[in-house]
Amino acid sequence: MVERLVENHNLCDDQQVLNDECGRMNMNIPNEEREGQHILSPEVRNRLPIIGEVVDRQAATHLERVGFHRWSKSFFPENRYNIMTTNIVESVNSMFLDEREYHITALFDAINRRFAEKFHERHMKFINAPTIFVPSIEKYITKNINLGNKLLVHQIAKYKNIVAGQDEVATVDLLAKSCTCKVFDIDKVPFSHVMAALRCQYGDDYGRRIYEYFSSYYSVEVYLIAYVEEIKPVPSEETWKVPIEILERKISSPFVEPGKVGRRFSKRHKGIGESFSTKKNKCSLCKRIGHKRTTCSERNVA
Repeated sequence: MVERLVENHNLCDDQQVLNDECGRMNMNIPNEEREGQHILSPEVRNRLPIIGEVVDRQAATHLERVGFHRWSKSFFPENRYNIMTTNIVESVNSMFLDEREYHITALFDAINRRFAEKFHERHMKFINAPTIFVPSIEKYITKNINLGNKLLVHQIAKYKNIVAGQDEVATVDLLAKSCTCKVFDIDKVPFSHVMAALRCQYGDDYGRRIYEYFSSYYSVEVYLIAYVEEIKPVPSEETWKVPIEILERKISSPFVEPGKVGRRFSKRHKGIGESFSTKKNKCSLCKRIGHKRTTCSERNVA
């Protein structure tokens, strides 16, 4: 078991190095080249044999054969929006820990009520916001303006600049809204390199022009639109108009595994490399952890 955990840990480290290196590569790679060719630095390519030694050599060969643009965000040629992940499932699951034990109709009523509260709360939160973007992005702007003021900029074309500083050199194309560090391309927010290029391009007016280079998804206006819908409560069952074919449909009982006894398991199983915090008992007599007062060996002595 310990050997398997070490293998998983090493694999995660190698995977992280691959992703980090792909994101740090300061190269102008056109989309058509990223889509068809595996343009990698020697450090990244040298990591593939390590994965083959730790887990399976076929895994490393497969990753290279299918193309890094299929599993690395930095090499993906398009905007990765509307990607469903398990994060939203975990968030919703934690919201309804107690309600999950309700009957199905009561559970749906609880979900409806909770989402109605959240939509109203988040819509009213920024309805009178004085800023153009949400507060977290406004803080991000201030932070990167300060970082951009420390960088050196050399303009090589009308909208193209070379930005140097912090032990790296990046090429910023304001017309294409692209930077070789890939932060601007992926997150659609101007990083410190872009802030420095905007300062060089627009001079004293760049404080106003930087908002043109942010994605509209971060604006307060779009945020309010996301929560503008009203979630109304479900009316009483007497007012429902149910089609006759639905009423006549026979619904079978849920499947129960035969011979299985005991209470139904309701907690989530741990994933690979995942651990849950557990509360350990502390004895009130000897003050040691691992047992309670009723099982303490010093109880009879006292």
